[in-house]
Amino acid sequence: MSQIFRKTLTTHHFDLDWNRHVTSRTYERFGYDARCEILKEFGYSIERMLDENYTYQPGSTYVRFLDQQFAGAEMTVESQVFRMQSGLLLWKQSILGPGGKKACELETTSSLVQDGKIITISSIPEINITPYKFTIHPKPSKQNTVEHDYYIPYSDMNCFWMLPSDSIWKIFEEGRFLFFKEIVDLNLIKETDATTFFMGGEIIIHKKPEPGSHVKILSWIESFEKIRFYFRQDVIDSNGNLLASMKDEQLFVSLSKARPRRAPEAFFEKIERFIE
Repeated sequence: MSQIFRKTLTTHHFDLDWNRHVTSRTYERFGYDARCEILKEFGYSIERMLDENYTYQPGSTYVRFLDQQFAGAEMTVESQVFRMQSGLLLWKQSILGPGGKKACELETTSSLVQDGKIITISSIPEINITPYKFTIHPKPSKQNTVEHDYYIPYSDMNCFWMLPSDSIWKIFEEGRFLFFKEIVDLNLIKETDATTFFMGGEIIIHKKPEPGSHVKILSWIESFEKIRFYFRQDVIDSNGNLLASMKDEQLFVSLSKARPRRAPEAFFEKIERFIE
């Protein structure tokens, strides 16, 4: 079994989202920070990677959010890393809150690449577990979608001159807001005392989006239940090539009571035509 690595990090006020909870991207940043520390343990520090022209390339992610956190929370990231036959790294991470309760689970892939080839780190144990099986399917050809243009700023790229995972999450987060602003109207949140919590999801990177490029975000609803729905997004480039896909679970919650509730009828009426 792979060794468990632990790293402690603290949330801050600038990590809070519009719901006043720690934003999902903070958990991914914490996970990334822990991954970099572990790679350093195996002899691949950021400094060495940059000096020897390695790049750390993020892959696909499955994430679950289990307990809300606020500013000033001391979080422990527990990580395991496995090597797949291709050389790809599989990371399984749990992020625990101050009381030891699990706040987030992350399963993500990444690779170290030099001169276009994946580097095999033989000291990392080969995988002996089954990776998460993604459930994202291609967008139906006649599916109604909401389409938005998005510019990827150069300021989002990291020291490897590419987008880190949390910047790709940011694209989908922006697409989610744009969809609800245009189709649902954000004022409906206060009018119906209902908001939605991001409970988890899947992100598949087909081809890394480039900093400084213009992309399109296509958004629709995969399925809709009484208290939750599954939101889908594709990011495509100017030539229509698929770059990344996301499926996330959204739970309806009472804004005043912070408890699950049925979806407001007004919400369903507005989004009905975008359901598969």
